[in-house]
Amino acid sequence: MDSDEPVQSARSTIILFLVAAFALDWVGWIIAGAQSGWVIDESSGIWGPLLAVSMFGPLASAVIVRVTRKTAVDAGWRPRIKGGVRWYMLALAIPPALTLAGSAVYFLFFSGDFDPEASRFSAAAIAQLGVGSDQVPAIFAIQVANAVIFAPFINMLLAIGEEAGWRGFLYPAMREQMPRRRAAILTGAAWGLWHAPLIAMGYNYGSDYLGFPVSGIVAMTIFCMAFGTFLCFLRERSGSVWPCALAHGSLNAVAGLGMWFSRSAGGTLGPMPLGLLGCIPVVLLALWLLGRLGAPGADIAR
Repeated sequence: MDSDEPVQSARSTIILFLVAAFALDWVGWIIAGAQSGWVIDESSGIWGPLLAVSMFGPLASAVIVRVTRKTAVDAGWRPRIKGGVRWYMLALAIPPALTLAGSAVYFLFFSGDFDPEASRFSAAAIAQLGVGSDQVPAIFAIQVANAVIFAPFINMLLAIGEEAGWRGFLYPAMREQMPRRRAAILTGAAWGLWHAPLIAMGYNYGSDYLGFPVSGIVAMTIFCMAFGTFLCFLRERSGSVWPCALAHGSLNAVAGLGMWFSRSAGGTLGPMPLGLLGCIPVVLLALWLLGRLGAPGADIAR
């Protein structure tokens, strides 16, 4: 019986983290949803700040568990930049590459939805900035450069709230109880299901799609399991959550770029990498990385 106690204690710690992470944010989202007609409007006085604050729910949950359970899980707060620059470079480069590849896959299946003139972007730029159509290409280039190069670092400051919980606490805690591959997949599944109330209120995919909201929750969970595997790989090889936060921030910055070329504004299939077709390159990368996670010498950097 004594030999089972550490395992049971570790499992109860993981369960406590999950309960706290889900409860802290779900309660706020449900209360806000009840006040906004169960629709998310990020421009409103409630949802904009709430979504930003919610990203720190997993971090708060990790702190609660570490304090109450006195756990010794390595949170990976050291940036480890020296000797680890390549992981930060990958964190910047992979999300735009996956977004581009996912959009290509989606438009390959739905070529009629492809708008080479990016009319949606052009109309928005002209209406919001008051520029002429001849200036749109330059603005487009600036927007892409900002999304790929600068915005990820700003977004990282919010994304660290999630990554400190999911990849900073949950993944290391789970990998002590099971193989890395399973820990990465289950961490991603928890991350995806955590978004369920938001998806049910139209976040990311809207509400006008077949199987709403279940199919949207499924699509989000599949994506999070796949992209989360990449984040766990970064966590393993860098020994830090900061490359994970940078990659997460990069994804948030570039995920919508393919939408500019969509006539329909997309849905659960794509062109965003969160769609079932758009995430095919993400899934393929995850499958390859799962083999690397299980390889000898894949321990977290020390």
